[in-house]
Amino acid sequence: MSKKKSHKYNVGDIVTFKFLTGDILTGKITECTNKDDGTPDYKIRVEDSRGFTIYPCMTDSRIIKRDKSALSIVNAIQKEQKKQEKSQGNKVIRESDLDKAINSQKDFLNGSLK
Repeated sequence: MSKKKSHKYNVGDIVTFKFLTGDILTGKITECTNKDDGTPDYKIRVEDSRGFTIYPCMTDSRIIKRDKSALSIVNAIQKEQKKQEKSQGNKVIRESDLDKAINSQKDFLNGSLK
């Protein structure tokens, strides 16, 4: 058994690859394995208008380039979430308004209506 080579790409990376028929496709790596000879092997999921297709047994030699890494995708999602939180932060209720609301609810529960 030969020594296993390390993978160049990670699960979640978006890559462009050349399929056996010559088609150039872009998809997301869903699984990283090794062949019997230790060659890195990837399973890539390609989405299209009809659903998706999984291309197994794609090696480093078939992958042309990495379009986005999994880490950059996560960072972009987190950046978007922070941006949404900031825009919602402008609508924060002032503490004094919150205290007034709580006190009015306590008065209502105690039976004293205004």
